[in-house]
Amino acid sequence: MTTLETMHEAAMKNYEEKNLDKALEIYNEIIRLNPIDEVALACVRDIYEEKDDRFNYYLARANVNIAQNKMEYAINDTKKAVAIDMENLDARRKLARLYKVSKQNLKAIDEFLRLLAVNNKDFDAYFELVDLYMMEDSIDSAISVAKQGSENFPENNNMKNMLAQLYFKANDYESALSVVADDMLRAKILLQKGDDDEAKNILDKFNPNSLDDFQKKNYYILMAQYLYNKKDFDNSLSQIENYIKISGPDAVSFQMKALIYEEKDDMFNSYLNWGFCRKLQGRQDEAIVEFNHAYQLNANDKTVLFELAQLYLNQKERYIAMEFYQKIYEIDRDEKARNILAEFYESEGDYKKAEEYGITRESKNSNDKPEEEFVGLLDRIMGMFSKK
Repeated sequence: MTTLETMHEAAMKNYEEKNLDKALEIYNEIIRLNPIDEVALACVRDIYEEKDDRFNYYLARANVNIAQNKMEYAINDTKKAVAIDMENLDARRKLARLYKVSKQNLKAIDEFLRLLAVNNKDFDAYFELVDLYMMEDSIDSAISVAKQGSENFPENNNMKNMLAQLYFKANDYESALSVVADDMLRAKILLQKGDDDEAKNILDKFNPNSLDDFQKKNYYILMAQYLYNKKDFDNSLSQIENYIKISGPDAVSFQMKALIYEEKDDMFNSYLNWGFCRKLQGRQDEAIVEFNHAYQLNANDKTVLFELAQLYLNQKERYIAMEFYQKIYEIDRDEKARNILAEFYESEGDYKKAEEYGITRESKNSNDKPEEEFVGLLDRIMGMFSKK
């Protein structure tokens, strides 16, 4: 018997014996171990109902609805709990987060603001509000909240760096530098501001081999940017490769490589990397444009052809996609392209074309008779009717 099963038995025994507080203690421990244990959640709700504790009953019922993905019911229950105790910070925070999860951002903002009005020392609420304001593209409001957080937590570096990041996004580099507490972030701001040598002095203090992976990838991408700013493009590319070894290829690395190749006047590789960047950003139409630019410069690059074929398939442009698979096949009789073409023409009912790519009529359903067999059968039938 598992630990949770044993705990359930103990909780139920206490519940049946009306030891409600002990049962509640055990069920809450079960929920801590497994937050979506619907039996425990429902029992907690029932215990609070039996204890006639309406405030906790509504919160517990909200938890049951959350586990069942009934967010609107959970919101309504939490609102009822808040109405009973307007000053309860946990209930108000729960309501704000439920609004946020339900993508009702403006209502979530209102609730977090009310939360801070009651307690301006709620550390997490500042980060939640900044996140919500950024979702709503309201950077000025995000900066205002972050400044308030920094004033209330003047020694907290996370608050300072959050505010610096927001100033950075708003292109207010001087204000960002005035509050930033993290050296990597300071170097990033300086590079963007154009103070390359000052940024390099900061980066030279780091030994990349002593950094964790998160810090290391930041170091390499900042070194790549510094070298890019200094027009040392080959070494900048080397730093990007170091970054990729840790983080894997991502939109940032493809974007930087695209910019470097553009500076090197290698437009094919610039377009190619812009294509991958836009693809990873989910901007498929723009990716198609970039890969098509690359295709115009090199019509035989299989990487470009495969990317275009797949992107057009994603856009439900099957015939255009097949044109690119055909181009791939013509280069070196690529097996993947051959199979895709064969299956496409078979699905279109063009069996002659499908056979050209390896699908024979014998592989079709046995009920599909070859044309010559059908014609022979028809001749025999007509011969029977013509007999005297």
